[in-house]
Amino acid sequence: MRAIIAVIMILIPAITTSKGVTATEKPVYSAGDGGVEAIAVSTNAIDIYLPIEHGTVTILRDGLPLKNVTTGDRKYRDQGLNAGTTYTYTVAGLSESPITVSEQTFPMFQPSAVYQVVIVGATAAGTAAAVSAARLGADVALVEETNRAGGMAANGLSSTDIRDISKSNGFFEEFRSRVASYYGSGNGLRYEPRIANAVMKSMIYGEKHITFFRRTRATGIIRQGPRTAGVQVTNLDTGEVGELYGQIVIDATVEADVADAAGVRFRIPREARSKKEPHAGYIYYDDTTGEILPGSTGEADERIQSYAYLITVKDYGEGADKSIPEPPDYNPEDYRYSPPWKESWAFTSGRLPNGKFEINQHPWGTDLSEINYDYLYASSERRAEIDLLYRWRALGYLYYLQNELGMKSLGLADDEYPDNGNFPPTLYVREARRMIGLDSMDESDVTFARERSFADSIAIGDYPMDSHAAENLTDPNARHKGEGEFWLANYTPWYRVPIGIIIPEDTPGLLVLTAVSATHVTYGTLRMEPVRMSLGQAAGTCAALALRYSTYPDRMPAAIIQDRLLTQKAYITWYEDVDKNTRHFRAIQFLGVRGFFPEESFRPEDNLTQEEAAWLMDRLVKVETSGPTANSETAPPQGGNPITRTEFAQLLVDAKRQVDASWVIAPLGVSHYADLQAGSPVSALAETLYNHRIDTRGWAGPPSEAATGLFFSPDAPITRADAAQAIWLAHRPVAMEYRERF
Repeated sequence: MRAIIAVIMILIPAITTSKGVTATEKPVYSAGDGGVEAIAVSTNAIDIYLPIEHGTVTILRDGLPLKNVTTGDRKYRDQGLNAGTTYTYTVAGLSESPITVSEQTFPMFQPSAVYQVVIVGATAAGTAAAVSAARLGADVALVEETNRAGGMAANGLSSTDIRDISKSNGFFEEFRSRVASYYGSGNGLRYEPRIANAVMKSMIYGEKHITFFRRTRATGIIRQGPRTAGVQVTNLDTGEVGELYGQIVIDATVEADVADAAGVRFRIPREARSKKEPHAGYIYYDDTTGEILPGSTGEADERIQSYAYLITVKDYGEGADKSIPEPPDYNPEDYRYSPPWKESWAFTSGRLPNGKFEINQHPWGTDLSEINYDYLYASSERRAEIDLLYRWRALGYLYYLQNELGMKSLGLADDEYPDNGNFPPTLYVREARRMIGLDSMDESDVTFARERSFADSIAIGDYPMDSHAAENLTDPNARHKGEGEFWLANYTPWYRVPIGIIIPEDTPGLLVLTAVSATHVTYGTLRMEPVRMSLGQAAGTCAALALRYSTYPDRMPAAIIQDRLLTQKAYITWYEDVDKNTRHFRAIQFLGVRGFFPEESFRPEDNLTQEEAAWLMDRLVKVETSGPTANSETAPPQGGNPITRTEFAQLLVDAKRQVDASWVIAPLGVSHYADLQAGSPVSALAETLYNHRIDTRGWAGPPSEAATGLFFSPDAPITRADAAQAIWLAHRPVAMEYRERF
C-alpha cells in the first residue's frame, strides 16, 4: 500500500509548540504572464521557467540582478536560498513590462515535530482545511506528495463543476474571486492549471501558521490509544523519515490510506439498488432520456468508476507540428468512435483561458475502465503501474487526434507542468474508499433534499450526481456510455451537507475530507471541487474550534462550527434572494437550517406578517424544547397582515418566557428608547428585549438611533430579515451553548 507501511504506537505530550515558516501577508503568485513560473524544488532552490522561445532576459531576485539568460535556456535554478522563505523574481526583457513571480522554498524536513493540526494531502479540501484552521490561529502541518497545491483543480480539472454561480461561497468563492482577479476578466470558473496552483499556493503562503511540506508522503500513523496522534512521513527526494504529531489529524486524500490505517471502516465500491438508491449497483443509463436501460441488475459489486489523466492542450495554429511520439500499447481502435475535435467535450465545454483546453473525453477518450479495480488495495508499485497505463491512455488520445484526425497543431500546453514534461503529476482518482461516518448521505438525501432538514449542515452542493463508466464501452451504437456511467441532472437539486459525513466512527482526533461517508451514487456530486473546498473549510474550522474547547472534532456542537463558518461567508443553506452581502445574512442562514424559513425565496425586505410571526414563534419554542431537528406540525403560512414591532416583541417575549426562566418582564420605570414612555406596556417589552441584548441597533432597519437616543418605532412594520435577526439574537445563547454531541 502506497501511503501506509507502519503503525507507530506512542504517547505524546500536550501540544504547545509552534512550527511556522516565513510567509507574506499578501497574495503571492508563482505563475505569471508569458509562461513564466517559479517552482520550488528543495529547501534551498527554486527553478524559474521561461517560455521555450525568448531572447536574452534578465532575472532579478528581490530587485537584485541574478542572471542574464540567453536564447534557448528554458530554466534557471536559483540556489543557496533559505528554507521556508518566500522570494520574488522579476523577469525583464520578455515584454514591455517586467513579469514578476514569487515562490516559497520547502521548509526544513524535521525528524520530529509537533503541530496542532496535521493535514495529509494538499488537495482542494486539504488546502481549504489548512488555510481555514490557520486563519483561526491553529498551527498546521500540510503534507503533500507533489510540489503542487489544490488537488485536481491544479492538475487539469480546470472547468468548474458547479451549475449556478450564485451558490459559490466560502473558500471556493475566495478562490474563484482570486482567479478572476488574476485574469482581470471572466468569472473565475475556468482557469489554467498553473494559475489554480499559483492561487492555491498564495493562499497557503499567506498564512504564517502553515508549514507546507511538499514532496513528502505519509507512510504511517502514530497512535495514542484509540486516537490518531500524527503521521510518519518520508521525504521523497532524500529518503529522510520523520514524525509529525498533531492533536487533530485530517486525511484529505482521495485514497484515504491514513484513515484506513487508523482503523476507519469503509464501504464497498458500489451498493445495491434500493428504494432510497434507485440508480445504485450495476446499471446502464441513458443520460439524454433519463432511462435505466435493459441489462441493469442493480446488484452491488466491487467495481470502481474509471480514472484518467486530465491533460491540458493548446492549438498552436495552422502549420504548427506538435506531434508526440507514439505511446506504448497505442491502438487507434481505442479512440475510433470519439467525436471529431470540434465536436469533442474539450472543444465545446472544456475551453480555458489563453487558448487552452481541458481534455476529459469519455467514452473513447482518456478514460479507461477496469484496470483500476485493484487500485484501492494495491501496493505502491502496482499503483504506479496503473498510473502509467492511464498516462499512455491520455497520450494515446492526443496521438490519435494528431495522427488520425490530422490535428498536428494540437499539443500539450508547453507552459503547464514544465517540471513534469508538460504532463499533470496527479492521476484523477475519481473515487476510491468511502468511509462510514457519524452521518451518511444516500441518493434520496439529495433527490429529496428539500424534505431533509440537516440542521447540522456545514456546506451546500450544486452539481448532478454522476459516475463515469466502470466497464469499457464496446458498442458505439449503445444508448449508454458504458456500464456504470450516469449523470443524474434531473434527480439532483441543490442540497445541504451534514457535518457527520467527514467525521469517522470511533476514531477520535481524525477527520476525513475526500473519502466522505456516502454511497457511490451520492459521492458522484460530493466529489466536485467546490464541495470539497467547502468541506475542507468546515473541517479546518472544526479542528481549530475543537482545539479551543480542548475536545475532539466529533464532540464539537454543529451550531458553534456553523456560526463561525457564517462569519466566513460560507453557506450552510441557500436562498435565491440572499447572498453574503444581504443584511442579517448570518441570522438568515443559521435559522434557515433549523427550519424557520423553509421556502427557497426568503424575501428579506418584505414585511413579516402576523401569521408568519406566530408560526415562527411556535417553531422557536419547538426547537428550544425538542431540538433543531424537531418537525413542525403545520406548514408556514403564506401572506397575511403586516405585524408591528410591538406585536412582534410581544410574541417573541412570550415565546422565550415559555422555555427560559431568565426571560422575565423588565421592571417599569426605565426606558432606553426616546420614543417610548417609561412604564408603558410597550416599553416593558422593549426593555425585556434590551436586557437580553436585543435592541433596535442590532436588528432593526433605520432609523433606530439619533442624537436624542434609540428609537423603537412601535407601530412600524418589521421586515423578514429584521425578524430573523431578532429571533436569532434570542435563540443564539441556547443554540451556541457548549454541549458535546455525546
